[in-house]
Amino acid sequence: MHRITILTSLFAIAAAACGDDPSANPPDASPGIDAPPGGGQTIRLNDNITANTTFTADNTYVIPRLKQLFVEAGATLTIEPGTQIQGEQGAMLVITRGARIMAAGTVDKPIVLTSSQPSGSKTAGWWGGLLILGAAPNNVNANALAPTQEATFEAFTTAIPEGKFGGSDPHDNSGVLRYVRIEFAGFNFVADREFNNLTLCGVGDATTIDYVQIHGGSDDGLELFGGTVNVKHIVSSQNQDDGFDTDNGWNGKAQFIIVQNVSHPAALPEASNGYESDNHGTAASYTAVPRTLPTISNVTLIGDHSYAGVASYAAVFRRGTGGHYANHIWLGFPLGPEIRDQETLAQATAGNLEIRNSMFFGNDRDATNLPLAQAAGDIDESAFLNAAHNDTFAVDPGLPAAATSKTAPDFKPTAGAAALTGGLPPTDAFFDQTATFRGAIGTVDWTAGWTKYPQN
Repeated sequence: MHRITILTSLFAIAAAACGDDPSANPPDASPGIDAPPGGGQTIRLNDNITANTTFTADNTYVIPRLKQLFVEAGATLTIEPGTQIQGEQGAMLVITRGARIMAAGTVDKPIVLTSSQPSGSKTAGWWGGLLILGAAPNNVNANALAPTQEATFEAFTTAIPEGKFGGSDPHDNSGVLRYVRIEFAGFNFVADREFNNLTLCGVGDATTIDYVQIHGGSDDGLELFGGTVNVKHIVSSQNQDDGFDTDNGWNGKAQFIIVQNVSHPAALPEASNGYESDNHGTAASYTAVPRTLPTISNVTLIGDHSYAGVASYAAVFRRGTGGHYANHIWLGFPLGPEIRDQETLAQATAGNLEIRNSMFFGNDRDATNLPLAQAAGDIDESAFLNAAHNDTFAVDPGLPAAATSKTAPDFKPTAGAAALTGGLPPTDAFFDQTATFRGAIGTVDWTAGWTKYPQN
């Protein structure tokens, strides 16, 4: 393993001995980039990572403008606790299929991936965020003329081999994200080819995703394209598109998820749904396998009821998706959960799309908290979301007023809150089986100490 700090020191020595050396990689003197901590250096990452490499916490690492920084197959990028990585406009970090990222921060020293803009002046969508490509199954090309588990991420062309993902290994291991914050990402590369904040494509269940915050981005907070990866302790805060987006046969599990969709620009051109879940984007392939069929428990989703942009739902289930959802709170969205198209209705009728022991409060304009009737043939969500599944529609879950705060949110229910009881005990070993409350937080606030909510 080599360390970026050692290489930079060698370059500095060579430059001092030989004069200006165009092959050296000197620190960036850009005044717009925050100074690194502890007297370290600002290191520009001009070249892809092809061998095991460690980023150290004393330095700040900068991905140059429009650079897609690939960690290539066979290489492992290790990031020390407390390290900061900054992306210039349009930059992004890509962990390719066969590579790994080992980013294990701590409560006191989270790893931060953020915009290169100065603190206090960062803007949503400035850079592309983090993309992890694995070798687990997906259905992107399941019904193509030559079916294959391999696909190319939507923001890349097939001419970029590093952009491929998917395979036949559900237990593929792309590494570890723990106590990581990703901020102000979601760069729109070209129309309909935008990057998200954190994107997991065909990532396998040997990968660890735990204690990750995705904040202030212009596209989805977290989006999963297929794969079997499981995620836990996720905060998707103040992103401008969907909070938690699932596509193309994701079969993973999730627990302790917070989506805070609040205070969006009035002219935002997209809906800002809590969940958006699809099986496949092409109508002829809505029934493609593997089917999007996650199991998700203990989630708090908070909307902005005053949002005047494109119609936004607490959840949109469509295009043949399934999923088992329990112990949720949906609060304050302009519209309630929406089930669309006959392929998704078939999943709900078969019990493959269900919501249990969950709370709906303050969504829509009446006590049902369900979407109002739309065009002829509109699906009646009340047939699947009702008291028979221990769902409630007019009971205040008891979250504090600060749950909608932009700068200092508090998602922990107040003492005696209705959300603290009534949860369905999880049974799968992945889940914390003591979590019998509804929503993401019970009496212990697991977001404390490592999350932050910086504003522009």
